[in-house]
Amino acid sequence: MIREPAGGCSSLLSRIDRIISSILALAFLITGFQTGYRLTQGAGPALRPIEWSMRGEDPLHPPEAALETPVPARGPLPVWGGTEPFNVLIMGLDQRPGSGLPGRADVIMMARIDPLQESVVLLSIPRDLWVEIPGRGENRVNSAYFYGEFDGAPGGGPELMKRTIEHNFDVAIDYYGTLDFECFKRIIDILGGITVEVPEDIRDDLYPDDNYGYMRIFIPAGRQHMDGETALQYVRARHQTNDFSRMRRQQQVLLAVREKALRLDIILSLPELVPVLGKAFSTDLDVQRLLALANLGAQVDPESIEMYVVDESLTIPYVSPDGAQVLLPRMEQIRALLDRAFDGESPVVETLSSGQTEVQVVVRADASRPGLALAA
Repeated sequence: MIREPAGGCSSLLSRIDRIISSILALAFLITGFQTGYRLTQGAGPALRPIEWSMRGEDPLHPPEAALETPVPARGPLPVWGGTEPFNVLIMGLDQRPGSGLPGRADVIMMARIDPLQESVVLLSIPRDLWVEIPGRGENRVNSAYFYGEFDGAPGGGPELMKRTIEHNFDVAIDYYGTLDFECFKRIIDILGGITVEVPEDIRDDLYPDDNYGYMRIFIPAGRQHMDGETALQYVRARHQTNDFSRMRRQQQVLLAVREKALRLDIILSLPELVPVLGKAFSTDLDVQRLLALANLGAQVDPESIEMYVVDESLTIPYVSPDGAQVLLPRMEQIRALLDRAFDGESPVVETLSSGQTEVQVVVRADASRPGLALAA
């Protein structure tokens, strides 16, 4: 497992090669191409996760003994060898500086990756979805990460998030990946920004600032070139619209990041750089699996990406016992959607522009059926 370095994001990003590795990790992890790998029988010994101990050591130069899986030298990336589809839980973490408390999973996505078909299905889950958290009772789904970290449970926040999704959605989670928002901003800045087609004006008078207060933001409709701060505002703002619109914007931005990273043609730098990802993201995958999936991801056609949102047709507004505004899941319909989406039912498609790239989004022909209002 790639652990968080003691120096935080600023120390991680002190060198350009470290930043490039983080860019690639973000671009492929979030769009579901670099986030898992299942070895077929006879493909060789299982690859073990990387375990780093950061106490008293240089986080950017861990001792060789800590690297259980050797990192390939610069050159051809490992070839994808798995054939079975698998599921990855992807989380964007809201870590408030100076709070002394664990963060929450502000962005929650589940990716279904089919290596044989070279396709990806991406489902966004509202952070305010009211679910049962194992060992903690009912709460918002994004609180599972907080409780896993706060309680010091085995596997921490990621493991409890995985268990929560599995328990409520009846879907096995094979791997996870987490991304810190502050590093997300810096990564996009190093990329030189991204270009996104904003479908409507975005106004938010209650956007959270860095001092636990609020600020006003405005992003006009149209084709916009965004730096890291603007991109983060675009994916987090929700007071003018709702959480469902916010999730669609998150998918749009992450695909734009992937497109920009691919266009810069820096994927061949990944083998020697991936061990120093540090705080940019955390995952239970090892280096070889990340490299093989990055290699596969570079070959995947954007038209093979399907994006779904657990939206209004799948939830019911609800006030929790403590007075919080949350969403009750229509779980039977959500599970039916997962069955259809993950089993590869043929869709009718429209396109969503992230800037240079038009990305497939899925619209089922029978839109009157519950659970079929998808990303658009």
